[in-house]
Amino acid sequence: MSMVLYNRVAIVTGAGKGIGAVLAKVLYNEGAKVSLWDIDVGLAKKVAQSLDPLGNHVLPLEVDVTHEPSVQEAVKKVVEKFQRIDILVNNAGISIHKPIEEMTVEIFDKVIAVNLKGTFICCKAVTPTMKKQSYGKIINISSLGARTGRPGVGVNYAASKAGVIGITQTLARELGPNGIYVNAVCPGPILTDQTMQYPREVFASWNVGRAIQKDGYPEDVADAVVFLASDRSDWITGVSLDVNGGILIR
Repeated sequence: MSMVLYNRVAIVTGAGKGIGAVLAKVLYNEGAKVSLWDIDVGLAKKVAQSLDPLGNHVLPLEVDVTHEPSVQEAVKKVVEKFQRIDILVNNAGISIHKPIEEMTVEIFDKVIAVNLKGTFICCKAVTPTMKKQSYGKIINISSLGARTGRPGVGVNYAASKAGVIGITQTLARELGPNGIYVNAVCPGPILTDQTMQYPREVFASWNVGRAIQKDGYPEDVADAVVFLASDRSDWITGVSLDVNGGILIR
């Protein structure tokens, strides 16, 4: 079986559960060595153990993506273990939805800090290593919520994910001459443990207008990430790939 990421070294943030855990699993199954970052290192260790019990090709780390020293220390540990960093998947994110009248500055700032500032800090931290290699693939997880106003998306989340697209486009131009590709994936509603806690009719309301009558799963996001992380996307940078079943077509 061909493994399109064989011997590549990947970092996945927010890898302890949900989409992040599936991303780590799929990248690993495609041959990558994976460092699983999460603020809850216990969750990251559990996923890592399930992939590689001996720990030769995985490295779970406790990382707070909003804290630059934490990220820098984690990058150092990844390079010490695997000697390089080929892929960064900025998946860590949170959503705290409130109507604007109830949206406090503290809630707004918390979401911006993880989703937007965290993406910036992680991109900055891996750039020196990727420049030395003259190679790197950065994939930022944005959202359909960055593209259009959707049910269940607060102004803080939408703003943070729109900012991720801005980071993606700017860094694609800035880092392209160094052989570093920067792309984004914009998932629509995805069935995870978190979203399945909502009533089914609520999830259905998020999918109104969908062209394909198939629910979105974390594996659908992972397949898009693998493509952008692989050599098969070597003429693609600065794009934001919509993975939403045709909810948004343009």
